Amino acid sequence: MLVLSSFMLIAMLSGCYGAVGDNGGAASGTSSSGSGEVVTIKYVLPGTQPKEWPTVQKAVNEKLVADGLNINIEKEYIDWGAWEQKINLKLSTKEDFDMFHVMNDLVGLANYAGRGALKDITAEVDQYGPNLKKVIPDSVWSSVKKEGKIYGVPAYWYESAVDGSLTINKYLLNKAGVTGDIKNRDDLMNAMEQVNSKLNMKLTVPIRGGVGGPADIFQRTYDTYPFTVRDNIAYIGQDGVVKNWVETDEFKQDASWFKQAYQKKLIHPDVLTVKQEQVKQQIDEGKFVFMLGTPNKFTGIQKTYPDIKDEDIELIRLNPEKPRYRMVNAKNINVVAANSKHPAESVKFLNWLYDNQENYDLFMYGIEGKTYKKVGDKGVESVIDPATNMPLYIQDDWMIGNLNFIRVDQTLTGASKKLYVADTEAKNFFAADFFFDPTPVKAEMGNVQAVYVSDVLPIYRGVKDYDSSIKGALDKLKAAGIDKVIQEYQKQLDAYKESSK
Repeated sequence: MLVLSSFMLIAMLSGCYGAVGDNGGAASGTSSSGSGEVVTIKYVLPGTQPKEWPTVQKAVNEKLVADGLNINIEKEYIDWGAWEQKINLKLSTKEDFDMFHVMNDLVGLANYAGRGALKDITAEVDQYGPNLKKVIPDSVWSSVKKEGKIYGVPAYWYESAVDGSLTINKYLLNKAGVTGDIKNRDDLMNAMEQVNSKLNMKLTVPIRGGVGGPADIFQRTYDTYPFTVRDNIAYIGQDGVVKNWVETDEFKQDASWFKQAYQKKLIHPDVLTVKQEQVKQQIDEGKFVFMLGTPNKFTGIQKTYPDIKDEDIELIRLNPEKPRYRMVNAKNINVVAANSKHPAESVKFLNWLYDNQENYDLFMYGIEGKTYKKVGDKGVESVIDPATNMPLYIQDDWMIGNLNFIRVDQTLTGASKKLYVADTEAKNFFAADFFFDPTPVKAEMGNVQAVYVSDVLPIYRGVKDYDSSIKGALDKLKAAGIDKVIQEYQKQLDAYKESSK
């Protein structure tokens, strides 16, 4: 009886501690670290764990506790090739983790929100996120809100008007005697063919992001520009009309270009399954005539071409005379999983990260002198592991960075550094802040996305012939519910436009 009484007392005390919030009040679904117990939050993100992360993790966690947060952070890296599959599995099985990264240009925030995979963190941001509100502009916050509710913390890390740009390797173009400006898609094709032929090379277009989506660099070549494509399925025109992207003439013309490139072996033969590490290596070594977006460091490119100059890696836009638009104000977002037991701690961690330069430097770049060196006022140089030729530690700015604190890697190409320069002449596309909620068509959205991967993407990337394959793909999309999804997109976009007046 004495033993039983002791157990009952312990249970009662445990229950009391479990019901106490940060301020000693009753818990209301928000976890707490106010009792003195250190809470560990797990952050799931794509990529490969840097060699010195364990050392940096220890230093970060010690500072978090020293700063009075009673929080530790743990990172779980998922290989790029398995990212979408594994994060979906974690969400569907309600695995115990807290934060994960969302790339709006791959699988958007709306997609996750519609599946019920995200926590509404409005209350946590209001209570624990003063720094977040200070360093992230209102225009960027608007992209993660729906009906006043906040579903993520946007990474305000770059000038989004750079989207739709491409990078050309002028060193190879000059060496092959390719003259004249590259202004359209035919120019790109011709330039690649000439380089491969004259220099006896077999270069392909490096396509990042695994499944990927529409090539926004081509959108500028159409008379219907500006337009955007969301969730790989919804074409939003400047007239406010939503269409099935796969049924548009723009999709057909894009697919035609990729088909020609694929037949001419200018696209990787395994484009749908090639490992992202392989794509990254190709970009890092400068083995491209052109690439979508920007490359990374100049040092790797210089090893491939010792006499190359930084200005030989140039950022351009097709049809450069057309205006530049920000199609989306938050491309990268960090969210709290619906199953997280620690939403408050997750927001507190991000608030701590953006509190000062010291915190930011520690988590993003590691330990000064060991994993990075400061260069000037806002520059950084990573310490490279000679065994792997990779940084000993770095947390990619594009995932969780902020322009108020970013240290620009001085080994980046000049083209890449343009990401961190505000474009004062860029315009916001009217739907840049539009947030689609797929909840009303949740089942159809999932089915449509599955058909996109299995039947549409092979056509778009040129692996399958458009004329012989498009009817079957469209039939599957119709059966999956694409018409209902597009109708709901239109309904919500109309409501958004009305509320924005």
